[in-house]
Amino acid sequence: MSRPCWVGSLSFGLVHVPVRLYAAVEPKQVRFHQLHDADGGRLQHRRVCSVDGHEVPYEHVVKGYELQPDHYVEVTRGELEAFDPKASRSIELEDFVELKEIDPIFFEATYHLVPEAGAERQYALLVTALARSGRVGLGRLVMRHKGHLCMVRPFGRGLALSTLYYAEEMLSQDTLSELSVLGPRPSEQEVDMVLRLVESQATEFEPRRYRNTHRERLLAFLERRGRAQAKIAEPEPPPPAPQAPEVVAERLAVFRRIEEGIAALRRGGRGALPAEQVPPARGALRFRQQAAREVRAHAAEGEAAQTPSAKDESKPS
Repeated sequence: MSRPCWVGSLSFGLVHVPVRLYAAVEPKQVRFHQLHDADGGRLQHRRVCSVDGHEVPYEHVVKGYELQPDHYVEVTRGELEAFDPKASRSIELEDFVELKEIDPIFFEATYHLVPEAGAERQYALLVTALARSGRVGLGRLVMRHKGHLCMVRPFGRGLALSTLYYAEEMLSQDTLSELSVLGPRPSEQEVDMVLRLVESQATEFEPRRYRNTHRERLLAFLERRGRAQAKIAEPEPPPPAPQAPEVVAERLAVFRRIEEGIAALRRGGRGALPAEQVPPARGALRFRQQAAREVRAHAAEGEAAQTPSAKDESKPS
């Protein structure tokens, strides 16, 4: 199970509910790293000073605010921490408004708001009350040393908390010159035609119908590329280790003695190979099957020629 982003309580008036905050969305993006094309090594980013061109250790890095072009005001980490909002483990709901009054442009991030163990009854009471009121609660949340305007609303079986942008963070449409010039007013016939087109495609919102096909196709391509590269990168079997010259010479000598013994048997040899021509058991070349059969056959013929028959032995001298 994922870890909570924040642990505290949700309260207004006399209501106090211990809660935990979990991420409700996780953007799915295909992220890439920068590699060196020559060897595939991952590139590292360094902190280099624009004045002397030297790398700067982290302990010598300070923050600076640009008041004018190329003119910065330096501040220390301790000075900035003094301005951080006071850490709080409580979300105080200050106002309750209708959800339709909040334009979606104000929504920043959304989280699941779940009860702590033992606070299920108070939590269920708040969920039911908000659902029946048709309103959402507005409050303030301090998370990760930053203050947020937030909204709490019923969602599914529980509550959801959404952080909101502040009004000063919104960019006014007055800054967009394209909207200052409006075209001619559309006719009622044109409006009716577009309305009929909209109604013909009207349906209920089902989030799972809309898939991130670009991400799916890109991941499938990367998996195919990875399998192809894995096949290419399969190491070839190492070549046989070179034999020492003395080992090669010994095996060639054994092979020559075997060939000489076979040739002698074919010329009417005298049985088995001499003892000095018997190849050693270790490291010697083995007879091929056909050569072995020839040796046994010639050996048998030699024994038959040398051994007198029983009839000859019975004759008187």
